Amino acid sequence: MFRRDETSLGDRVFHQIAAAIVDEELAPGLRVRDVTLGERYHVSRSPVREALHRLERVGLVEILPSRVTRVTLVTDDVVAETVVYAGYQAGLAARQGAAFMTTAERTQALGLIDAVRASLSDRVASSAHRRALFGFLAAQGDNRLHRAHMRDMEYAFERNLRQADLPSGPEAERSLDALQAAILRSDPVEAERWARAMHGVVPPG
Repeated sequence: MFRRDETSLGDRVFHQIAAAIVDEELAPGLRVRDVTLGERYHVSRSPVREALHRLERVGLVEILPSRVTRVTLVTDDVVAETVVYAGYQAGLAARQGAAFMTTAERTQALGLIDAVRASLSDRVASSAHRRALFGFLAAQGDNRLHRAHMRDMEYAFERNLRQADLPSGPEAERSLDALQAAILRSDPVEAERWARAMHGVVPPG
């Protein structure tokens, strides 16, 4: 996983709570309270509230009109929406990364793709490796807004895509091979195409 720069206490708490949701330490449907979370992470209620509102924006918690906050459920609709959105964002990350990576970074990206390939039969591991890959690619791009967006959304992508029926077998292998080749050629257009194909968003053709 690429290193992230935490700029505030709220930012750190956001990542801690998000990771706990992905790991199901905070289970789907669980009601969470800012006081309890503050005690858990040794912070006041203010950064917890900041983190919870940010988590709501990426769909990991919902804050009800009664001010009850709970971890969201991963429904079929949520999975379907995540597949499409993650596919387009992964494509943009690959396009940015392919255009701006150094030789050393390309080598690292190829290794991350190999990790995805090795984990295709394990949905949980594969989702984590896809997150690492596209998080890394986004981090190499020159678009600050997209980097920040991916740093937030990667948690929702990892959790929700565990339940998705993404391309597998020879189709997935083809997309991964083509993505590696595009990165080696510094071809942002093809990198974008095959990153999306990995999510079944654009037919590989």
